[in-house]
Amino acid sequence: MWVALALAGLSGRAQGLATWTPTSTPNTNSWAALAASADGSRLVAASYDDPAFNPGPIYVSTNSGATWEVSGAPLNYWYALASSTNGDKLVAAVLGESIYTSTNAGATWTQCTNAPHAPWFALASSWDGHKLVAVSGGTDRSIYTSTNAGLDWVSNNVPHSEYWYAVACSADGNKIVAASNSNTNGGAGAIFTTANGGAVWISNSVAKVNWSSVASSGDGRKLVACGSGSKLYTSNDGGANWTQIWGVIGFFTGAASSADGSKLLAVSNSGQIYTSIDSGANWVSNSAPELPWQHAAASLDGNLLLAAVPFADIYKQQSAPALNLAAKGNQGLLTWPWPSARFTVEHNGDLSTTNWQPLANLPTLTNWQYQLPVLLNQQKHFFRLKE
Repeated sequence: MWVALALAGLSGRAQGLATWTPTSTPNTNSWAALAASADGSRLVAASYDDPAFNPGPIYVSTNSGATWEVSGAPLNYWYALASSTNGDKLVAAVLGESIYTSTNAGATWTQCTNAPHAPWFALASSWDGHKLVAVSGGTDRSIYTSTNAGLDWVSNNVPHSEYWYAVACSADGNKIVAASNSNTNGGAGAIFTTANGGAVWISNSVAKVNWSSVASSGDGRKLVACGSGSKLYTSNDGGANWTQIWGVIGFFTGAASSADGSKLLAVSNSGQIYTSIDSGANWVSNSAPELPWQHAAASLDGNLLLAAVPFADIYKQQSAPALNLAAKGNQGLLTWPWPSARFTVEHNGDLSTTNWQPLANLPTLTNWQYQLPVLLNQQKHFFRLKE
């Protein structure tokens, strides 16, 4: 008989036990939006204003929030952000004005002259930064898409009776989910999805809610949506069917998802943060300070989570990736989330020794997970991710 064991990365951050810590951002900003690169090393935070109502800057970090600096964006009333996976291509919108893009991680910005001035509330980007989506509430109530990184924008055929407030898209930018927080008839919001980049939109069969945020997996199938009155919903089929999550409370204001849709984050301005590691089947309340959480973001492996507090700090929770082992006979399959690129797999036949050796084979990427077949031909076999 043999025993095979997979261990989490030994980086001092036990999976599921990480705490929320401030990232030393300036505490004079009303944070409007957060975005992260795939690995979470590059972060972007947009400020709407300061306590004196002066327009705010856009901050960037290149070390997962350890330090921040002001980007090259002009001071303005920023309200929305999105980032490509490498963090080079950024898009940001000003409430009631225009949209700006950056191709050098925020060093310089260019105004999108072909984008209309509108009350922009949310942005989404394909992973390569070429396809963009912008949603507008207020008097415009439109959804615009761009297929050339913001050079040109097209108004989509969506109901103009909805005050669009949140948006997310798949990795290729073709599958989009958009939510409104209310409509012109005085009712609650709606959720619409498209599978062809905005050519055709479908109204989803979900209860009327004042929606505040949506998030999507890389393939666009796993979705999470949140809103007022402790309303938290998930979908595993691209929005065709939705499941309401019971037992979680709070006025939800932000949601985020890992690339494979397994790790989810929901924050509430009534003081709660909830996470799930099984695509929303189960949720746990995090050991976070009871603060008015407003926005959420996550790295695509789900190991770095972000939540912001207006006129206070941006907090993060950082943990090591989980290494999983499925075994059948003397064959095993190791899996861990993409893009945990800093980690390599090591193995050892005896935990009482330090004889850890790297595996010679390279993993393949399937469904936003690294997969590595292994042969279990010893009485005991141990594996770990090492940073």
